[in-house]
Parts: sequence; C-alpha cells; structure tokens
Amino acid sequence: MRFTDPQVILFVGDCERAARFYAAFGFAETFRSPDDAPVKIEMAMGGFALGLALPGPAAESHGLSPVTTGDRACLTLWTDDVEAAYGLAVDAGGTARRAPHPFRDGILSVAFVDDPDGHPVQLVQRVR
Repeated sequence: MRFTDPQVILFVGDCERAARFYAAFGFAETFRSPDDAPVKIEMAMGGFALGLALPGPAAESHGLSPVTTGDRACLTLWTDDVEAAYGLAVDAGGTARRAPHPFRDGILSVAFVDDPDGHPVQLVQRVR
C-alpha cells in the first residue's frame, strides 16, 4: 500500500472566487468539475495541492458535515516580502486580519489575512 498526491480541501462559498484569490499567490488550476459553475476546483503550487469545494455537494455526495465558519484551517505561505504579500492578499479580495509584525524575537515577520471565505492565511518571511 502507498499513498500519493495529498491535498487539503477548503470548503468555500464560491469556487471560482476562491480560485481567483489563490491564483494571485501563484496557485495554478489543475482540475475543475463541472466546467461551468464548478462545485470543486483543484489548484497546486510547489508540490502542494489545494482543493476548493462547495460544502453542499460534499455533504450530499459523501455524507460529510462541512464546517463553514470560524478558523477551520490556516494556510501558511512563506514569502520573501511579507509586506508586499499582505498588500497582494488584500488587493486579491482578502480581508486584513493582522498586519506584518515581528515573531520569534524578530527572526520572522508574520501577517494574517482572511481569504474571501474567512479561512486565515498566514504570510511568513524569514528576516534573519
């Protein structure tokens, strides 16, 4: 037995809106179903796969009970410019949550935004 191609799925209110947000960071679409009004879009960046799925079809098809509010997951993106990444995230439709700030005695600079569906996205830069 072996396992391959892990993926994290975020439940979203609008797959295309969520895909546009994550595309701003460099995620590339690899799959969508159906082509018009998708209930799931898959994206990838640097070997990491991200699924964006509507909660209703997941509940109906698979018997899941998707949680759609609160901090259900946190996606972390490392960057070489946390200030610019924070601005990009807000411009792409994210909501400012915590501006860039020093963390771990200044070794890192960290910021948080919420994606359009309220999932926290942590942006991290190594400072020294």
